[in-house]
Amino acid sequence: MSRRIVALHGFLGEGSDWAAVRAATPREWDWICPDLFAPGQEDWRGKLPEEGKSWLVGYSFGGRLALRLLEEDQQRWHGALLLSVNPGNFQSEDERRSRRLSDAAWAAAFREDPWEDVVKRWNRQGVFSGGCAPTRAESSFDRGKLACALEDYSVASQFADTARLGGAFVWVAGGEDKKFCTLLHAMRQAGFPGTFFALPGAGHRLLQHAPAEVAAALDRLAG
Repeated sequence: MSRRIVALHGFLGEGSDWAAVRAATPREWDWICPDLFAPGQEDWRGKLPEEGKSWLVGYSFGGRLALRLLEEDQQRWHGALLLSVNPGNFQSEDERRSRRLSDAAWAAAFREDPWEDVVKRWNRQGVFSGGCAPTRAESSFDRGKLACALEDYSVASQFADTARLGGAFVWVAGGEDKKFCTLLHAMRQAGFPGTFFALPGAGHRLLQHAPAEVAAALDRLAG
C-alpha cells in the first residue's frame, strides 16, 4: 500500500498547517503539502505526483478540492480523509445564489481591501468560533489566487458525485461545529461512502483543535 499522502489545506491556509498532524503520527508517511496560494509558484496541481496511487487528505476548502480530484480520476487515489468538508449536495437554489454573491464579495475584498482588515473579517465568521485564528502574513499569499479560488471553487458550484468516489473514505467534523455535524448526518443518510465521526470539543479548525485525533484517523484509514 502506498505511503504517500497528498494533503490540501484550507482557504487562507498554508502547507505548513499540516505540521502538527504530521508530528502526531508515528508512521513514516511521504507527505506532499502544497501551498495552494503562495506567490510566484506554479499552479498547485503541478505539485501532485504523476505516477502511482496516493492517499488524499483535505481540510475544508482543501477537502472540496480533494473531492474534485477524486471525481476526475479515481485510479490515482486509494481514498481520502476529509475534514470539515461541505460536499455541496444539500443546498437549495436560494442558498446557492446567496453563496455565489457572498463569495463574489469576498473575492473582491481579497483583491482590493487592506490585508489586515479582510483577514480579520474572514476570521470573525461564525464557523470559525472557538480558539485563536492563525497568523497570516500578506507576503505569503497571492491575493489573486485567493480571489480566484473563491470564484472558481465556490461551494455554490459544488456537488459531489458519489458514484465517482472510489476508494476508502473517512469524514470528520468537530463536535462543536454544528453546521458540519449536520452535514455529516445528511451525508450518512444520503448514502455517501465511508465512515463518519465527530471529534468532541473541537470546532471547525480541526488541524489546530485536534491534530492528534486527525493523525489517528489517518493512521486507521491508510495504515
